[in-house]
Amino acid sequence: MLPIRRIAPLAIGSLLALGLPAAASAAEPGGAPGAVITSTPLPGKEAPGSTASSLTYWTEDSLGQPRQALATVYTPTGAAPAGGWPILAYAHVTAGLSDDCAYTDDYGTAAADVNVVTPWIEAGFAFVATEYIGIGTAGSHAYLDANAEANAVIDSVRAARSVSSALSANYVVNGISQGGHATLATAAKAAERAPELHLAAAMADAPATKVEGYIPLAGPYIPPLPAPDYTTYVSYILAGLETARPDFDLGAYLTPLGRTVIDDAHRLCYFDMNTRTQGIGIGQMLKKPLSSGQFPSVLRAVTTLPVSGYDAPVLVNQGRFDVVAFPFLTDLQVTEMKVRGVDVTYKNYAAGHNVWAQALPNDIAFAREHLG
Repeated sequence: MLPIRRIAPLAIGSLLALGLPAAASAAEPGGAPGAVITSTPLPGKEAPGSTASSLTYWTEDSLGQPRQALATVYTPTGAAPAGGWPILAYAHVTAGLSDDCAYTDDYGTAAADVNVVTPWIEAGFAFVATEYIGIGTAGSHAYLDANAEANAVIDSVRAARSVSSALSANYVVNGISQGGHATLATAAKAAERAPELHLAAAMADAPATKVEGYIPLAGPYIPPLPAPDYTTYVSYILAGLETARPDFDLGAYLTPLGRTVIDDAHRLCYFDMNTRTQGIGIGQMLKKPLSSGQFPSVLRAVTTLPVSGYDAPVLVNQGRFDVVAFPFLTDLQVTEMKVRGVDVTYKNYAAGHNVWAQALPNDIAFAREHLG
């Protein structure tokens, strides 16, 4: 969903400067999920107490097509424990859909991000952060495509382990906002996709849930809202849907203005997209309600999070004053999971969307508890 405010620019410059391929050739065959294409050290990018490297690896989109993705791996220095360092697979917040929006390689140097990586390193975890498919690799990013997110996260763990014998097969997954959505998607799919790994726990902070339930309520009748974030958010969802399901005629729902906004959503990172959508209402982008035609069913197929099938215990953290990941939707997601027997712990905080700082100690404690 919407990002935590960052200090560092959203950029992939350091990866490109090191000569990593930003995109695969259209004719290049796909490798096995998790197979590494490139592995490059990132000197000067290390979080305290770690080494850093960048991987390009194979994964799959939600249609099962081979795709490339980037990941940054932070490995604790020193001798690994017996069995290797357990892995924190990290799913990041909304950054944008294009190559320029990659930024996990800045986690070790940006002040805002040292607070994300360093606590996990200090807790004895290796930190593996995917950029998701299409951010820094061929194509646009299919935003909030649950299966594609899960594939990218799980296969990033496979990729990291294939280049380092110091990493364990035991891992946990964590993310906030869009990353919370990806965390739940990953937890539901982990055992089936990668039985050679063991997901011990999943911690979803302020997850984007039930998108399929309220986005179809939008139409030409929606008045302008005071915050450009909402137009940016909806434009990313629509652009992501266009990427995830290229045969779906999204253009049938768009005004000429809406078409240009969606085109810009494919290329502009979050803060630039906020500037682009200043003064543009969601209703101005749409020429007919999103509740009509195939839109609801296509959105549901792409973005819906499972409410069953979780083999690992789940922690969900929610700010009660969150106006982005609405608490009542998270309440509903958690309730449906509990009804179906999922081992889910639900914690609420006197916070808005930026709940991660309060949730982080609980996330780490939950991860360590279930790793044993």
